[in-house]
Amino acid sequence: MDNLSKKFEGMIVEAKSLENLPLEILYSTVSYSLIKAGLSIIKVKEPGELKRIEMGIPQPYRSVARTKLYLSALDLVKSLNSILEDKRRAVILEEANLQYIIDSLKIKVGKVDEVLVLDCTSVPEFMAIAIKLGSRKRSVNVLEEIFVNPVGVTRFLTGQLKALGVEERLANYAKLLKERLGASSYDKSSTVDLIVHKHGFALEEFLRVMSTRILKVFDKIERPARLGSVLVTSDHGYDVIADEHGLYITHGYYGEGNVLSFSRVALFMVVG
Repeated sequence: MDNLSKKFEGMIVEAKSLENLPLEILYSTVSYSLIKAGLSIIKVKEPGELKRIEMGIPQPYRSVARTKLYLSALDLVKSLNSILEDKRRAVILEEANLQYIIDSLKIKVGKVDEVLVLDCTSVPEFMAIAIKLGSRKRSVNVLEEIFVNPVGVTRFLTGQLKALGVEERLANYAKLLKERLGASSYDKSSTVDLIVHKHGFALEEFLRVMSTRILKVFDKIERPARLGSVLVTSDHGYDVIADEHGLYITHGYYGEGNVLSFSRVALFMVVG
């Protein structure tokens, strides 16, 4: 897995000076660095939207976002791309097999107190929340294990539940993880998914709305973490795409100009 856990940790470390920013600004800053990294990888000129997002970052922190955080984001995005670049391989990856992932989690994570599945929640949200949790003195471990969703839609995951004796609904995935990991409770949130589908076309509009809701997602994680360990995951993320008109958000995208192919990645994070 190309030391993914270390790449995530590296980005969290580089963002240490940003952790006391309000979460909505921290989230925009992390998103900016990841998108800047993705654009540089595919060699697309930075559009005006990115500059406007940068100008929304408080001036003392812009240099961190453009340099140290950008470089660690570049390292992370390259590693994720290397896993996903061969689409034909993606459908036979062990990481695309739900049973394999659950068995791996039982070995690597063991027992947790709560399981939380966040529909469509992507790398920017996980990273911003992980950084902010550090300022609250919570232990955070973004795992090496990822679930690879080669088509970037919920049904690829839920379609595997039937073979595990479970009805094909995302809430039942959370319940299954709860049972397999010996947790006492589980929950499922659609906050990000609803925003992606309602405001997910233009990047700036998406970030504007998501910045007002990121605290809601954070609280879903941080409150139970006060009492015990929480496994947080998703079914897929979302993609950032670029064309002649600007930057957009969608998921399950396979065309040209894919800046961040995060709809095919579901992270696992343990918080305590």
